[in-house]
Amino acid sequence: MIFTNVNDEIQNKSLAKDIQFCIEFAKKNENKILSLVNGSYDIEYNDIKMNVGKYFTKSENEKFWESHKKYLDVQIMINGTEKVSVGDMRNMDIKSFDAEKDLVILEGEKAFDIIITTGDVLVFFPNDVHKPELNVSENDNSGNIRKIVTKVVFKIEINEMNI
Repeated sequence: MIFTNVNDEIQNKSLAKDIQFCIEFAKKNENKILSLVNGSYDIEYNDIKMNVGKYFTKSENEKFWESHKKYLDVQIMINGTEKVSVGDMRNMDIKSFDAEKDLVILEGEKAFDIIITTGDVLVFFPNDVHKPELNVSENDNSGNIRKIVTKVVFKIEINEMNI
């Protein structure tokens, strides 16, 4: 797993070219992304797909552990804050695999949580099991734990990746 921010120029220069492209694309097109509806978009670069998600965060029991075999996930928070739980494939049991969606569903224990806010970037490799879209806390001063966020997830095929 890689954690960075769209504005961390030093770290981002060391990343694979495809990951750098996704970060720059999201940074330059933030307003356009905010205007898009939920869905998958072709960004016309190296067969990378961009999935736009606008959603309310959820409790941990509403989400499942996931990973991917064929694609890297480059998750970029465009607007909002969410918690992402992270686990290790070695400590998980595979429940199912959907090859068409490249989605491995697992069960097991988390290693840690990370809070991502506007501009933060997470890159997940195949062994990085993750549970995204989570409420930051179970209680806040407003009494409303669900927050609406906008996040993009770029899908980079591992075998086609520009390094």
